[in-house]
Amino acid sequence: MFVAMNRITVSEEYLEKFEYMFKTRAGEVDQEKGFIEAKILRPKKEGQPYIVMTYWESEADFNHWVDSGAYMKGHSRAFGDMQKAREEGRKMPMHSDVETYEVFAQ
Repeated sequence: MFVAMNRITVSEEYLEKFEYMFKTRAGEVDQEKGFIEAKILRPKKEGQPYIVMTYWESEADFNHWVDSGAYMKGHSRAFGDMQKAREEGRKMPMHSDVETYEVFAQ
């Protein structure tokens, strides 16, 4: 099993919209080959990042999704907000760091 962990730091003014986008997400990833599940974690302490954990049958399945049109569609609202901030010379509303892991024991 392969796990992608996305640590997303969200600006204070973007928190409400960020959570709304996940609650109303497109669900594109749910239909992808090899996708098992996703967990979206809200930080308990101020200043900590949100964490999005996705579980996959294999790294190849994850990479196929990242390279797909479904990935772009599933992230289009967030990408649009970031593009708009860039064009307006504003601070990015969020920053993402992705880490990947292989499950070796359960």
